[in-house]
Amino acid sequence: MASPPRRSLSERNAAAIAGDADDKRPSDRGEAPPKTPRSATATSAAEAEDPATPAPPASEEPTRRSSVYLTESDLRDVRSAYIVDFDHRPGSPGSFGLWAAGAIGELAALNVQQRQAVRDDLGAAGPAANRSQQLLVPDDVATAVSDAMRQDRLAGFVDRSRSVFYSYALRWQARQAMKRAGLQELPEPPARLPRLDLR
Repeated sequence: MASPPRRSLSERNAAAIAGDADDKRPSDRGEAPPKTPRSATATSAAEAEDPATPAPPASEEPTRRSSVYLTESDLRDVRSAYIVDFDHRPGSPGSFGLWAAGAIGELAALNVQQRQAVRDDLGAAGPAANRSQQLLVPDDVATAVSDAMRQDRLAGFVDRSRSVFYSYALRWQARQAMKRAGLQELPEPPARLPRLDLR
């Protein structure tokens, strides 16, 4: 079969203007378009993370009664953090019990190294942790805590009890609440914590 006659330069220019040029776009020739360098489009997790990360949805599982022991000052900060988060963290629940359960679940959701970093940062509560706070922990959160404590034990990090794990979780979230709100210290909470979502 004879090859088609070669078009003149003026003919090719006219075809290009009409959108029928010989040198079509890569996609028109079945070729992949050149890739944009990753550095130009990707951002690190730290850059993309919103400091006011929404709170995880509250669990609707049945609950089991438990308790946590905190120092006077830690208990004050934990109770205050619940109120501060309600005003500064999207989705934060309006009851202290649900806030505490969410804090425990968030610590359990970290990996072993992240949980140990939280422990190292906070330090043990110590013998002054003699103030008891009653908690109602949802079954799915309690199961997640059991799994997390098992992972930690296998890695050589052992909490003496669930109460110790809960203590780290609540103290950690109190500190996070202060950062989220941009505060240097948490305000004094009321003697009786309100149900904030009913106001």
